[in-house]
Amino acid sequence: MQFGKEFVRRNSFYKCVINEEEGDLDSADVFELAFKGKACAIDHLRRKSPENLSFRDENGASPLHYASAGGHVDIIRLIVSVVGPEELNVQDEQGRTPLHWAVEQDQQQSCALLLELGADPNILNSAMMGPLHLAVTKRYNHLVEVLFQSSDKTDANLKGDLGNTPVMMACCGNNCQALEYLFKHGAKMCVQNNLGHYPIHTVAFAGAKEAMELVLKIGQELGYSSTAQINYLDKTKSTPLHLAVRGGNIEVIKLCIVKGARVDQQQCDKSTALHFACTQGALEAVKIMLSSYNKVEDIVNIRDGANQTPLHRATLFDHVELAEYLISKCNAVKEMLSDEDVEGCTPLHYACKLGIHDSVKNMLGLNISVGQKSREKKSALHFAAEYGRINTCKRLLETLTDSKMLNDWDEKGLTPLHLASRAGHAQVVELLLRSGALFQRCAEAIKSFKETSRCPVMDIIEFLPESFKHLLDRCILESDHDANSPDYHIEYDFRWLQAPIQLMKYSKTDKTMKYQPLAAMNAMVRYNRLELLTHPVSRKYLEMKWKAYGSKVHLLNLAIYLLGLLPLTYLILNLRPKQEVFGNNTSVIMVPVSFREKVNYFTDLSNPADWGAAISSLVFVIPMFFNLEHTWQWEAGAFAILTSWIGFLLYFQRFERIGIYVVMFGGIVRTLMCIMILFIFLLLAFGLAFYALMLHQDEFSSISLALAQTFVMTVGELNYQSTFLNAYENSRMAFPGVTYLIFVLFVLLMPILLMNLMIGLAVGDIAEVQRNAELKRIAMQIDLHTALEEKLPYWFLKRVDKPTITIYPNKCKKVLMQALIDGEIQNTVRTRLNLCSRQAQPLERELHKQKNRLKEMSSLLEKQHNLLKLIIQKMEITSEADEYDGPHNPGALKQPTSCSSQKSKWVPLLQAIKAKK
Repeated sequence: MQFGKEFVRRNSFYKCVINEEEGDLDSADVFELAFKGKACAIDHLRRKSPENLSFRDENGASPLHYASAGGHVDIIRLIVSVVGPEELNVQDEQGRTPLHWAVEQDQQQSCALLLELGADPNILNSAMMGPLHLAVTKRYNHLVEVLFQSSDKTDANLKGDLGNTPVMMACCGNNCQALEYLFKHGAKMCVQNNLGHYPIHTVAFAGAKEAMELVLKIGQELGYSSTAQINYLDKTKSTPLHLAVRGGNIEVIKLCIVKGARVDQQQCDKSTALHFACTQGALEAVKIMLSSYNKVEDIVNIRDGANQTPLHRATLFDHVELAEYLISKCNAVKEMLSDEDVEGCTPLHYACKLGIHDSVKNMLGLNISVGQKSREKKSALHFAAEYGRINTCKRLLETLTDSKMLNDWDEKGLTPLHLASRAGHAQVVELLLRSGALFQRCAEAIKSFKETSRCPVMDIIEFLPESFKHLLDRCILESDHDANSPDYHIEYDFRWLQAPIQLMKYSKTDKTMKYQPLAAMNAMVRYNRLELLTHPVSRKYLEMKWKAYGSKVHLLNLAIYLLGLLPLTYLILNLRPKQEVFGNNTSVIMVPVSFREKVNYFTDLSNPADWGAAISSLVFVIPMFFNLEHTWQWEAGAFAILTSWIGFLLYFQRFERIGIYVVMFGGIVRTLMCIMILFIFLLLAFGLAFYALMLHQDEFSSISLALAQTFVMTVGELNYQSTFLNAYENSRMAFPGVTYLIFVLFVLLMPILLMNLMIGLAVGDIAEVQRNAELKRIAMQIDLHTALEEKLPYWFLKRVDKPTITIYPNKCKKVLMQALIDGEIQNTVRTRLNLCSRQAQPLERELHKQKNRLKEMSSLLEKQHNLLKLIIQKMEITSEADEYDGPHNPGALKQPTSCSSQKSKWVPLLQAIKAKK
């Protein structure tokens, strides 16, 4: 800043320097000038415009705030004299007055002057802190004295955040000097904060021993005994000892005990200070409290609201040393270890649940009952298996004398093996299986589901098809006879493919019950589970339905269709113009059927074929009743006989051996229809070109003939000599050069390229076509049986439906009918079923090899790991792996932050080996 003229004020004792550029001093500079104490500049701004002294900055602070923070009493007097005493209590955006600013900056003179001028010392800022709270918290004890000496309005019991008074703030900071000032100026000890704490509670939780002694001393002076003070209760009935244990200061805990704190005092949830100490694992605090109590056994076995003893808490939070100490203090050890909490769990249950194998080992060494169960009927082995505690499971299995406990159920009927399997603990499952755990409860597990939820069978088909395949494999039971013996039989169980037929009857009266025929089979089709649809059990199930009613209904339908087809064929072959003819009535029931099926009716190609045959037959026959003869009626007859026989062919889709090829043919036709647009445009292009060039040829005399001839040429009938060569030699070709060019392009594109493309698309991937055709044929069968079961009466289905069937494959049967209807031909030599055999793809075979290699490597690493563990045990070295008893989940391991922070668990072993050398 450039300084110019110097003005000497004769009526003052100082001289000041003022910037000659008066325009630079404005409201933006007043805050900085006030903080730095530029009194003459402030006075200049006042004379220029008194409003400058009442401006606010972006945070709502006034120049008085800055002057107070800077400790410039002359500027404070000047601003207050100009603006008025109202400015003394102005708050910024954080609710702070100039007095708050002065306390925060430890400006004693500013505080004294502001209080003398009338500032309110009891205003709270946005953090619910008054000037007195700030002075106590920041340990500006001289300001505490100033606040009381300079104003008689200062409230020593002013409540701030959470209702805390300045006394409580001093207790939190162990500020004994501030406490003396506060109690000297009227602070009360009986004031509670919003949590119900008295100052004695606050000082206990803060661990401030000196402050606690001072509070107790002052309380005694006021007539309150130390015993009464140290047992004050807050809203939760917690004593200062409770809060001292939570704070964790041993000296304060000792002081509470010395002053007469009750160790057995229970708060609202019936927890004592001993429970808290056991939860934290504070062994020294527990020893202090137990040493002060006469009847140790009573306090050790005291229970909280969850019916847990201190030993429960110590076991639950893995405090082994503390648990051993508690056990040593109780004579009735077995009784204490058998104590149950609200959930019926004992300390052993918690130790097994958390995998604290040292505690489990010590408890088992005391010969306690391993078979004691919780309220959920879970034993210690249930908890260890559910949470994957492999070492704990080993210790428990070593002590088991009754194998019944290994397969014991909880209240949901689950064994330890079920719980370990559900949680995915492979090692525990393997251990339990080796120990003799039973697992033949698959049916019970699947049937255990809520009635309001989805059926588990549907979930397995959708999400676990391999598991459902294994389930179907278990539904095939072969006899023990020789595979070629006449008594050899195979039993197929359909219980997982159909609901009990009785549900159909109940669903008619109970609207909440839903019965869907062939629900499992429809789910397989919906999720494209071909491997399940082609499973032997699924095939036999559909075969049972087909034999029971499907084949009979379909053959009846086929016979009715023949009643119309055969007379129509007879008329086409033998009709003469004057013969008496009778039409068929195959369309009588099709209209109501089509209305019932709606859109689904027309998605089946056989139904439009039936409609085409019926309509064209009527067009062919009806004119003959009136002795009318037209050419179009014979055209309709030709179309009728064509569509009728094609429709008759589609009826064979239901038969297994023949139907697969019919469905494959339909798939190939659909593929060809996809490229018909390409064919039509190329045919139209070359047909029009030949029509324009071949002017003197009868084959191309009209557009229709030209297109027909081009179509015939496309399939290979080029007729080159008669159509092109003779016309060229006889000079009947108007444009020979262009004609031959178009002809060459036609030969290259149409017969060679297009036809081979169509053939390749049609039959190129015949295996995939066959697979899709098989899936569609089975889906058609399922749709047929589903539609029939929805219409057939209950008494009929109850008679023909079978939950199981037994097949004797070596007994005599009607081979021809079996091959026609079922698609099976008897083998001369029969072998047993091999459900696991399947033609594997190259990728699957390679994956199988890699899996076997990984298993071998895993087994080898496990053997080496066990060997190293034996070496460590012999050398009496404790590794980190021995201290961990839980599921091995590599994805859950924390990534190391740096290489330097890693510490190998084999370092002690290497050091020991080095020392041996």
